[in-house]
Amino acid sequence: MKKIPLLFLNLPEDLQFNLLHTLEKHFPTVNFNVNNEDAKQSPQIIFALYKKDDKSLLQKFPRTPLFLFIDSELTKNSHIFEISRNRPLFDYCFLNDPPDRIEKRIIIFLNSFLTQNFTQETPKKPSKAGIKTRIFEKTCSFLSRVFRPRNHVISPEMMPVIGNRWEKIRRLGFGSFGEVWLVRRVGTVSDNYAVAKIPHDYHMNPKFLQEADILNRLSKHPNSVKLIEILEQAGKVVLIEEYIDGRTLQELIDEGMEPKEKEQLFLQILDMIAYAHDHLVMHRDLKPENILVTHDRLVKVLDFGTAKDVSDKSVSSTVVGSRPYMAPEQIMGKSRLASDVWALGVLLYALATDYLPFYSEREKELMDLILETEPQKPSELIDGISPELERIIMKCLEKDPTRRYPTARKFQEDLLKTLPDFGKGTVIPV
Repeated sequence: MKKIPLLFLNLPEDLQFNLLHTLEKHFPTVNFNVNNEDAKQSPQIIFALYKKDDKSLLQKFPRTPLFLFIDSELTKNSHIFEISRNRPLFDYCFLNDPPDRIEKRIIIFLNSFLTQNFTQETPKKPSKAGIKTRIFEKTCSFLSRVFRPRNHVISPEMMPVIGNRWEKIRRLGFGSFGEVWLVRRVGTVSDNYAVAKIPHDYHMNPKFLQEADILNRLSKHPNSVKLIEILEQAGKVVLIEEYIDGRTLQELIDEGMEPKEKEQLFLQILDMIAYAHDHLVMHRDLKPENILVTHDRLVKVLDFGTAKDVSDKSVSSTVVGSRPYMAPEQIMGKSRLASDVWALGVLLYALATDYLPFYSEREKELMDLILETEPQKPSELIDGISPELERIIMKCLEKDPTRRYPTARKFQEDLLKTLPDFGKGTVIPV
């Protein structure tokens, strides 16, 4: 069980009780230890009540993640923003906020902490003896690197050829999990391209193997990306996948599309996600940037690296996804198949109206909009939206996931039953 030392500053007993109740309810696998200010172990998270003109927080653990409870009359107090400066994680709520809002903010804050592995407070100043030891160790390390043997192991990222049969052409992307390269089969004259996904280190191997398993399970669908082979090089799992020569759906949206093309592309996306749900796989990061469209207008849904196998359970307890397309429960770290339905609803809303149902440049404000406000009805934004299409879109965007379509397949069935001409360009307005 993961242990996280906490520090409560200035919190009244009733607030401490409610806070501990929230932690136990939503994070049962985490052991939160509440320490006092004089404890030897530095806190990893601080929960504090901000009192008027209280500057003491500025000196206490200035780089520790902090959650503040604030009186509404102090919202313009500059000290609040001074306190948040240089902290790896900071959030707040007001004491007069509704209890459910306070609870949501705490859950989001802790989910961010647990998924991003923030470091603890800066260690204490070392002794003179410790400094000398560290200087000696760093000097030895430097000399060993300078005079190391030439036949050291090269990582897959540095190798020009992967598995003795895939030649690197250019790097396509770099992310938190690894690198993506355009590759070509060695010895071929034609442009026999593929995509190689290489993890940063071997600790990511299980994740890459999971992606490979999901791609194999979905391989029979025409809108899935095909897995060519799995290689092992320098202890790392490397995935070789088909290369898709196309453009992202976001690029096409930015340029503008005719209603018929919008409807036909959406039907392909919907059928792909429905097929994934049939195989108990949720995507969790569905957005236009993760959808490629070939020159023949064939859709390919990318990035099943964030997908989740839900054959053992219906809810995932990790925060993954892109904010404008994330469902409320996904922000809270409780993804489910209906979370993909929400993302599909956001996409259909955008295709039908040219607007996103929720948007803000500020992430916290965007999350608040998704969690607490109802989207504007499409008919209020654009003329010609049929009541049936609006009903379907708004059902996908229900805050309560149990009131949405449970799966993309149920969504697809209702859409085609209610609007059988969807795909002919007569449903989405011009």
